Amino acid sequence: MPMAITDEQLLDSREAMAEIDPAGMAGLIEDLPRQWREAEEIARAAKIDGVGEPKNIVVLGMGGSAIGGDLVKSLLEPAAKTPIAVNRDYGLPAWVDENTLVVASSYSGNTEETLTAAAEAQRRGAKIVALTTGGQLAQQAEANGWPLIRIPAGLSPRAAIGYSFVPLYVLMERLGVTASVAGDLAETAEVLERLKGRYGLDVPVAENPAKQLALALKGKLPLIYGAYGWSATAAYRWKTQINENSKAPAVSNEFPELNHNETVGWEVPAEVTQKIHVVILRDRQDNERVKARIQVTREIIEGRAAGITELWSEGQSAVARLFSLIYPGDFVSLYLALVYRVDPTPVKMIDLLKSRLAELS
Repeated sequence: MPMAITDEQLLDSREAMAEIDPAGMAGLIEDLPRQWREAEEIARAAKIDGVGEPKNIVVLGMGGSAIGGDLVKSLLEPAAKTPIAVNRDYGLPAWVDENTLVVASSYSGNTEETLTAAAEAQRRGAKIVALTTGGQLAQQAEANGWPLIRIPAGLSPRAAIGYSFVPLYVLMERLGVTASVAGDLAETAEVLERLKGRYGLDVPVAENPAKQLALALKGKLPLIYGAYGWSATAAYRWKTQINENSKAPAVSNEFPELNHNETVGWEVPAEVTQKIHVVILRDRQDNERVKARIQVTREIIEGRAAGITELWSEGQSAVARLFSLIYPGDFVSLYLALVYRVDPTPVKMIDLLKSRLAELS
């Protein structure tokens, strides 16, 4: 790739982008609509005998394997009678017992926190379902007779969001925690296809909002805002995708809580705040007072931030609207990695951390 190529020229050249992205993260992101449909087929074919009707549900997971639990929890929490928690730790809450369903989600099947917590859940007599590609978790599931939802291997966990979310969401339907989700999943697949046509690699910078936003975020600290509930979870997903794909810091927060603390931080000198670009994830069904808070917050930070971008959800169902906010962030994080000239796939700092931890074992 010529050294003199501009960022805009880079993002308009598949060949130039492929040189920076040899493992093909771009292709994995563009593949989400197909992955989404396959994940539903896998989920509906999985055997979940013996799970019963749990009084509460805990999803175990870390990183990209936990995000599915976050999304399911935030979507179902307003209406579901069954409490759902996401557990990112080696231990478990004291209330986990024989009436609890524990879903152990680990893409690799070897996540140490998840394996440790699953073993503790087994000691307490909880029902356990494993969601994984294989590894130790699949071995434990087969040895102990736990229902196993096996998903395809070979991806980075963050690129497997369809496999981490859809089977879990279908499982909630099959347990009676929520009504049929088939229509919502079908609508979401259509929305994802439409968004791929808007944000995909072959759409030039001049017509591609995701590429334009990535260019605006270069050299800035992305600050992603959502409203309490699932749009806040989408904001967190943006943050982690920028962390892992773009190898860059990012921050997320949620309304209305951020107005009770973070808003005060905009009083610092402009040379600090001018390094921040704010992205606000919007939904037409946000609480009316939250909408007012967003407007006033915009007025406060206007002129203080490097830029403010608003992204509105699309679709009818909550699932479609949620993923219409998530999917653009995946593309933005990819394009930001490319303009930083970094391969989006490796996570060298995580690998370093794991190797150091292994030395201490």
